[in-house]
Amino acid sequence: MTIKIASWQGIGSAVLVLIGLAATPAWSAEQKVNETVSIVRTIDLDECEPIKIRAKIMEVNSEKGTLVVVEREIREIDFDKGGQRIKTSYLNIEGKPEPRAAFRPGQYVLVKGFQHPDGFMVASVVQKIEKPAEKKTSYKPVAEGQRASRRNSAATRPR
Repeated sequence: MTIKIASWQGIGSAVLVLIGLAATPAWSAEQKVNETVSIVRTIDLDECEPIKIRAKIMEVNSEKGTLVVVEREIREIDFDKGGQRIKTSYLNIEGKPEPRAAFRPGQYVLVKGFQHPDGFMVASVVQKIEKPAEKKTSYKPVAEGQRASRRNSAATRPR
């Protein structure tokens, strides 16, 4: 009895396909870990730089409990330091407490807190603010200004 090599290759390929279909992606467990709530429970304030940012909320992740402002993740804090509880305060425009769920992408906020050495920011206060006034800039094309200066210099040249 002789078995053709091509049939063994076909069986091997079929087994590999079945194994590949049954396997789950390795990143799925890591992804679930990263989606947990990101409340900072301990922090060494000596390692952090104080921050104060006025900007628009880019993203709200209610599952993780974070905001994204100026392309940085803003995390909540909730811990005791020297007998004093430090927790993120969410405030409306008037400075009155408001639930975190009331904050939406596109709203402007003032964030006070700390820049952690690992790259994220922790907020002690997140307060809604009015949209900052846009600065008025006058626009004058460079070419137009050069033409006007050439005309003026040509008119003053002796002929």
